[in-house]
Amino acid sequence: LTVAGVNFRSELVLLYIPYFAYATWAKKLGKTALSPIRTIATCVGVALASLLLTVCVDSLFWRRLSWPEGEVLYFNTILNKSHEWGTSPFYWYFVSAIPRCMLGTLLFIPSGLYFNIKIREYVLPAFVFVCLYSLLPHKELRFIIYVIPLLNCIAAVEVVRLFENKDKPGWQKYFFRVAITILAFTLFMAFGFLRISGKNYPGGDAMLKLHEAERISVMHGLRPYVHIDVAAAQQGITRYLELPEPWKYSKKEGPHDMKQYSHLINENKTIDGFTPIIDIEAFDPTTMFSPRGRKSSMKTVLRIFKRDDLKKQGIFTKV
Repeated sequence: LTVAGVNFRSELVLLYIPYFAYATWAKKLGKTALSPIRTIATCVGVALASLLLTVCVDSLFWRRLSWPEGEVLYFNTILNKSHEWGTSPFYWYFVSAIPRCMLGTLLFIPSGLYFNIKIREYVLPAFVFVCLYSLLPHKELRFIIYVIPLLNCIAAVEVVRLFENKDKPGWQKYFFRVAITILAFTLFMAFGFLRISGKNYPGGDAMLKLHEAERISVMHGLRPYVHIDVAAAQQGITRYLELPEPWKYSKKEGPHDMKQYSHLINENKTIDGFTPIIDIEAFDPTTMFSPRGRKSSMKTVLRIFKRDDLKKQGIFTKV
């Protein structure tokens, strides 16, 4: 946890503290008074070594002195600017994020905690972790995703108990059949949500379609200079999708001369001096249960534009 917190996800500190406090109280770190101190000393040493590693590596890539997770922690916690990305109420993780992630298996948690006493001690620190993170106005499932494996373990232990008791007299066999039905439902829903999620990265789709649409033009001398707006950058575009020379890319924000670009990946319907060549669609959750079928659940969210003075190589239909 120390290495992961320093190098990758600083919020793991909030997960570490409740578990460390419980382990100290339950004397799981050792029965002497010095045991917690030794543990803290070890963690501090590991943290300093991890900090040195991440600063050296990330500064090399960013070409400036950098500790990325420190910058994120400073922005979100010290400056408390995470609310600029949207806010949710305190209870959002408990009534929305976790139920949507667990689906039917969430029904096994109460009985799992009731019948399996040994696993309870691992739940309270995780609950404290979610409560602490709920104090932050901006909320995302990925912030507390670490508790999901624990909840899955509780559900799995409860299903095993039901399986072992299915041959006992009474209602046990029916409880087990209900459990299997719930698992089947959860698997079906998870597969459905996975398919839907695959339609929620139109920015990445736009990059791939642009590369394919202009492949021949690049072979004939076109040197594309692509501008990516904020909406596109937030919906699946990463540096891993970029192609080498002669392709160039920019994510410059604010008013500036757009005529320097050959192509735009943009959420606007029209842009002066540019012609839309490809429409990029994504899943629209507001029409999820539309009787008109799958196509009605898709809507255009991004467009690929090409500068008017360039020879048109694109396709003027939805892709």
